[in-house]
Amino acid sequence: MHTATFRQARQLVPALIPIAAVTGFDDGRTTIVVLVAAITALSLLAAALTWWRFSYADGPTAMVVTRGLLARSVRTVPNDRIRGVEVETPPLHRLFGLVRLRIDAAAGSVGVSEEELVVDGVPRAEGDRLRERLLAGRAVRPDDGVAPEAPAEEVIARFDPRWLLYAPLVGSYLVVPVAAVGTLFRFLDELPDGLLPDVDGPDLSDTQLVVGAAVVALPLLALAAVVGAAVVNWGFRLVRRGGSLVAVRGLLTRRHTELEVDRIRGGTLSEGLGMRWVHAARVNALVTGLGQAHRRGQLLPLGPRPVAAALLTRLVEDPGPLRPHPPAALRRRLVRAVSGGLLVTAAGGVVLSTLGWWWLLVAGGLLTVLGVPLGIGRYSALGHRAGPRSFSVRSGWLVREQAVLQRRAVVGWQVRQSVFQRRMGLATVVACVGAGSGGYAAVDMAADEVAAFTAAASSGTWAGALAG
Repeated sequence: MHTATFRQARQLVPALIPIAAVTGFDDGRTTIVVLVAAITALSLLAAALTWWRFSYADGPTAMVVTRGLLARSVRTVPNDRIRGVEVETPPLHRLFGLVRLRIDAAAGSVGVSEEELVVDGVPRAEGDRLRERLLAGRAVRPDDGVAPEAPAEEVIARFDPRWLLYAPLVGSYLVVPVAAVGTLFRFLDELPDGLLPDVDGPDLSDTQLVVGAAVVALPLLALAAVVGAAVVNWGFRLVRRGGSLVAVRGLLTRRHTELEVDRIRGGTLSEGLGMRWVHAARVNALVTGLGQAHRRGQLLPLGPRPVAAALLTRLVEDPGPLRPHPPAALRRRLVRAVSGGLLVTAAGGVVLSTLGWWWLLVAGGLLTVLGVPLGIGRYSALGHRAGPRSFSVRSGWLVREQAVLQRRAVVGWQVRQSVFQRRMGLATVVACVGAGSGGYAAVDMAADEVAAFTAAASSGTWAGALAG
């Protein structure tokens, strides 16, 4: 399986490129065939050695993974530090009846994009056993002769195919086809001239041709976004099974993510600019110690905002409607939004008087006018609220995110004030939590409300200390 996907050999491709550059592509297809054969052979050898030197053990108290040929790596994670387990089934894994397990621990990732533990290429039954074993945190008794009773399932959310129509308004789904087209053009540019047909490029000076290409490209881009969303989210189901939330999704690569309910400290409701136009949103769970929370903690990838809000309420108690921030926050947002346009307008006035160029002055005036709704929109996104058992903060304009957290999730508070904020009586309060991004901010709230809000949004000795 690793040989067919060139998993190990892909790391050797950068080393082969200089060799190919020195030898050249004079032989055309023969050189490419030789390179493909060499990469395949190296992939087979690397895959065999990796498989030979890989082992794992799930003991009563810890999970241990050993790998590496020359540099041996042994990773040990206690079972009580495991926060989530994701089971992936890519198409090739499915063909061989195998799965890939990604195990998240509270200690965080070893690298920037590397998971704490990965067990790749085990049978489906073994993957299910490991997932249940690691999340349950209990010893397995295979010889007691009594099969454990499967917990009842409660379906919380199910993806409606009609929600795929939201995909063209979501930036993350639009980026994938654009990146794919860019990669294709880059690949074609790197190919030898002998392998490409002799075709003249389009005349970009022809306005009708450019407009026609845009008219054709935009629907294709929207269709590609819908297809990409379908591939990632097809068959999405969110169920509660005992003490866990289980999310299953994917058309080609099936992903099975299981999170402990007791580890969930809240959730976020995200709305991009395009999503707000059609009243759509997505929901992520905030789980203590969970890495890559935006992907692993995703409980609703895309859907109507009322459905997303109802799901967020099931995760954590709604603290109530958000309190707006003071008018000084609106003035600060307007000043920051129009300042760039005013600078361009001033520069345009100088250029008009000296060189006679008027277009810079017009551009500055347009930017200044557009800055007003931008500032108002950024202000309307602000808000905070502290309830009996939870609190909420919201900010953002291109992507508006509202975080609702349990009071017990707070491990600390950070209050920031710039010189301009102090003069306007404002402050930014960051709730430091051990979940999600690690901190969620109430931007530009009234400075005299900071003490009351932090005390009301804290629990136990925190509230008493802050109130005092």
